[in-house]
Amino acid sequence: MRCTKCGTNNPSANNFCAQCGNALIRPCAKCNTENPATSNFCGKCGAPLHEIAGAPSPKAPAGESGSDGERRHLTVLFSDLVGSTEISARLDPEEFRELVAGYHRAAAEAITRFGGYVAKYLGDGVMAYFGWPEAHDNDAERAARAGLAIVDGVAEMNSNQIRTIRQKLSVRVGIDSGTVVIGRGGGSEAEVFGDTANIAARVQSAAEPDLVMVTSAVNRLVSGLFVVEERGEHSLKGIAEPVELYRIVRPSGTRSRLSAARSRGLTPFVGRESEMTHLWDCWERMNEGEGQVVVVTGEAGIGKSRLVRQFRRRLKGTAHTWTECSGASHFQNTPF
Repeated sequence: MRCTKCGTNNPSANNFCAQCGNALIRPCAKCNTENPATSNFCGKCGAPLHEIAGAPSPKAPAGESGSDGERRHLTVLFSDLVGSTEISARLDPEEFRELVAGYHRAAAEAITRFGGYVAKYLGDGVMAYFGWPEAHDNDAERAARAGLAIVDGVAEMNSNQIRTIRQKLSVRVGIDSGTVVIGRGGGSEAEVFGDTANIAARVQSAAEPDLVMVTSAVNRLVSGLFVVEERGEHSLKGIAEPVELYRIVRPSGTRSRLSAARSRGLTPFVGRESEMTHLWDCWERMNEGEGQVVVVTGEAGIGKSRLVRQFRRRLKGTAHTWTECSGASHFQNTPF
């Protein structure tokens, strides 16, 4: 539990901050009422508080955006249980609490597995950021994979608890990408300002149960990496212009953006003469008997893979053996 005075993260069992002694509170994600640290449910609206039954709470990252704000390209994911009001009416409050907490854990595990940041628990919904506080060159892809993993996680919940609670769960996921400003609003937490979060929430509302829906902005960023279905333009509540939506069906098997772009045709290779000359010099020294090791480094998206591809094309017609292996950072916890 995060102290609102000094920002220290405290164990959920604490009633007072271990750093400054400030009384800890549990804010309700549904009605924003501040509850005592010992509360499991909101005293005003009765909603379950997010830090119960092992449901992970969002942890504010170090170095939050200052009050001036920070301009970022962000991918926002919204996930929400389908028909939660009807489910809560049929279940005992304790059973419903366990259900929601289990869903929160499954969603948070999927989001963090692919490098996302769980920003908020909104009742039985989850909002996550991909691209803040840590940016990657494939945040849209990570968000799409996380959305599919959330759907799979809820399906696994159904198979594990169908005999106990006997309530089938379904989930909707909506994703959008765009430019936002991240900074502190009225409170101490960083907030997102811009249309991206609103559009992602509306896309989630328009999605069918157990589907992952994305906007055209996301589809452009993940084109070729997933099998997608066009769902046409939709008029979303509060959004002035119709939004073209796509369903993410499954990964296509293509492992890199360069491979995906190659199927659509690459732009002409321009520049990098000095880098290419250096690679060729190393190749010639190797042919003369001097072993060579070259490490190509650079910021994400700067063109490392394209440079290597152009060098390989230059070797065409020259006797050589090319061995290639690769990995993606979001598979770092996957066994080799």
